[in-house]
Amino acid sequence: MDDPRPSRANALLRAGAAACALALAGLVGAALAQQQPQPDLFGTLPEPPTEAKPNPPPVDAASPAAGALQQPAEAFSALPRDGRGKPDWVRALREGAIQPRGAVAGAGTPMQALDLDIVMKNTAQMPWVRFPHAAHTQWLACGNCHDALFAPKAGANPTTMTRILQGESCGTCHGTVAFTALYTCERCHSVAQPGQKPWW
Repeated sequence: MDDPRPSRANALLRAGAAACALALAGLVGAALAQQQPQPDLFGTLPEPPTEAKPNPPPVDAASPAAGALQQPAEAFSALPRDGRGKPDWVRALREGAIQPRGAVAGAGTPMQALDLDIVMKNTAQMPWVRFPHAAHTQWLACGNCHDALFAPKAGANPTTMTRILQGESCGTCHGTVAFTALYTCERCHSVAQPGQKPWW
């Protein structure tokens, strides 16, 4: 007779995975329920608007330079898109569609990329998260994130999906100017745990 323990263990793992998925769905739903629908930087609403609306004027419309500014839709129109139709910033950078400056005026020291990946392993059954400094530091200075958002110390920055979806931690950018963390799990959870089959 076959040993029933492996099948029980598999059933428990499947039940645990299902429970985690339901819990995550509940957290996502709770986080989204607290937010009022607002357009992101690209003018995207959670539900399509019934009629097209023009882009809002620049923040300081009285400024003499206001007329020189591009509207977001025009500025982003030539950028490559990701699977959700938003600008794919890393691809745009790699293909030369954008060339970030080290300073607003364009003079001075060029951006200094830091090629350092941080792998975060506190992800329960989900694949681990790889944070690529290189993809961020090609256009962001260290001071954009450290120390206000993240202390540069291992274990000092507990991050949860609830915090991210509420616009905190990584969600300060991801969900506003960078790709959303909602429905794009594989973009961050990209490192399979030992013995785990990749699911992306």
